[in-house]
Amino acid sequence: MTIFVDTAVMMYAGGRPHPLRAPCRDILGHVAAGRIDGVTSAEVVQEILHRFSALELRSIGAQMARDTLDLFAPVIPITHEVMARMPPLFDDYPALTARGLVHVATCQAEGISSILTPDAGFDDVRLVDRVPPDDAAAVGRVLGER
Repeated sequence: MTIFVDTAVMMYAGGRPHPLRAPCRDILGHVAAGRIDGVTSAEVVQEILHRFSALELRSIGAQMARDTLDLFAPVIPITHEVMARMPPLFDDYPALTARGLVHVATCQAEGISSILTPDAGFDDVRLVDRVPPDDAAAVGRVLGER
């Protein structure tokens, strides 16, 4: 099963100490070892750079972006097809940010039904199943489906 890996997984894995740091690092280790068929998109790379630019930590952001590009090569492009899915999603899911909706639209366009993210905002999106990185049973199911 292919699963979309959200920005937050990379951010927690590479960020300051946090309860999600270890589970997110484990997830990325599973992707690197081929135990999880994880994919991500150009939007995720943009989010990483945007966040670290705002924090004025550009070199850290650039390195995290390079690491993400290397781990998930090739990242999924954000195409016209993806963006054309956005207006109805924007209407249907008012609680989700535009960035989150780009991830949902990307999953739809790519035929991906699950997203690995700590963001509970995805729980209300019927188009994707959220897998929290700190839910050992849910992650175990993803590992078992490889």
